[in-house]
Amino acid sequence: MFNFDAAFRAEFRTSWAVLLIAFCTFLFGFSAPAYVLPFVFPEVIEHFGWTREQAMLLASSKYAVGAICALVVGRFVDRTGVWLALVVNVSLGGIALLSFLWIQSLTAYYALGILLGFASGGTMVALKVLISRAFHHSQATAMGVALMGSVAGSVVLPFAIGGAIDAFGWRAGIAWMSAGIWLAAVPMLVFGLLSPRMAFGRREDATQAERATGAAERSETLRRVMREPRFWLIGTAVFLVALVDQAFTQHQVLIYSDAGISRTWMEIGVSTIGVAGIVTRLIVGNILDATSNRGLAVLWWLLSLSVLMAFALASPVIFIAYILFRAMGHSAVLLDTITMTKHVWGKSAQLGTLLGIYTAFVSAGFAVGPWLMGWLHDVSGSYGPAYILFAIIPVVASLLIWRVEPVFWKQLRASRSEAGPAA
Repeated sequence: MFNFDAAFRAEFRTSWAVLLIAFCTFLFGFSAPAYVLPFVFPEVIEHFGWTREQAMLLASSKYAVGAICALVVGRFVDRTGVWLALVVNVSLGGIALLSFLWIQSLTAYYALGILLGFASGGTMVALKVLISRAFHHSQATAMGVALMGSVAGSVVLPFAIGGAIDAFGWRAGIAWMSAGIWLAAVPMLVFGLLSPRMAFGRREDATQAERATGAAERSETLRRVMREPRFWLIGTAVFLVALVDQAFTQHQVLIYSDAGISRTWMEIGVSTIGVAGIVTRLIVGNILDATSNRGLAVLWWLLSLSVLMAFALASPVIFIAYILFRAMGHSAVLLDTITMTKHVWGKSAQLGTLLGIYTAFVSAGFAVGPWLMGWLHDVSGSYGPAYILFAIIPVVASLLIWRVEPVFWKQLRASRSEAGPAA
């Protein structure tokens, strides 16, 4: 099943340095702000006496801003290049983590969501564009390799965060999680910005007339794309699965607690999803390179199955199965936008804008999901109604994505068939 033919090998040989930087950016620059939040929620609920809905609105404010930021950064990347966007957005994530030292009110708490939104939305869009410009035949697999940086973060960070909170208190413990951003991620991105070998990630020189003509052509093409049904089918589908995925990501500590799982096993559960992700990122990426939208639809069904398993997490067997299915479903959600954007519209000059728009759809789903699950819990007194609703949603998304024709992907497949067997 796993494919690593001549076309794949050629792209990996020429662009390995891009993958390395992307991997480290996911590990240090993207994962730390993302994985601290589930551990923040119980602390602020206990410290300030806030409700679950109030606490979860931080995640919602983060992803609501991230949706707007994704649109802005997508256009910014197309006009000025990838590296500068990455340096700015990753730095904002580090500033947000440091700012937990001083929050005292819900207003300040939600303001951090704004910084985290710019960091997450902008970083993800820019990294997707970086990988998409460097890889064509193997872009989903390459993105899976890059995303293994976030896998490594998910394995290490739960224990690091728990240890830091125990050692320094929750405020200083969260602030310490920014160290990797300042010491590793930002320096590597600056290297990419300055390296002549990675000039494709910087702004291309053009005359004022050429820029004006290019902007007009991009605007007209974008309007034409947005009038196509497949544009909205993809957007709606990725919004729906993102809603479900992030709800379970942000509520996972609380879900485990309600199921009677100890703090140690919570940390093991979160980290094991990450360990499983080492394999699932590659498997899912390769499946998507080989099957496109049809494979994606099937993978989203696994997300629904994992939701149903949440009803019985007290069973060790179900707990293990839940982790494996969550890992597969989560990997599919992480790779769906970069895959479908490239497979449908190919080497578009406005790739950053399109990825920004779809990342905005995803961020909107990320914003709604945690809040909706928290609200349903507060209203009903349990997670049961949320589990039922969230088991249905990925099935609907699968039906939508099944109808999308991956035109560019089919062209690539045809060209490789004409070229003969892989070397």
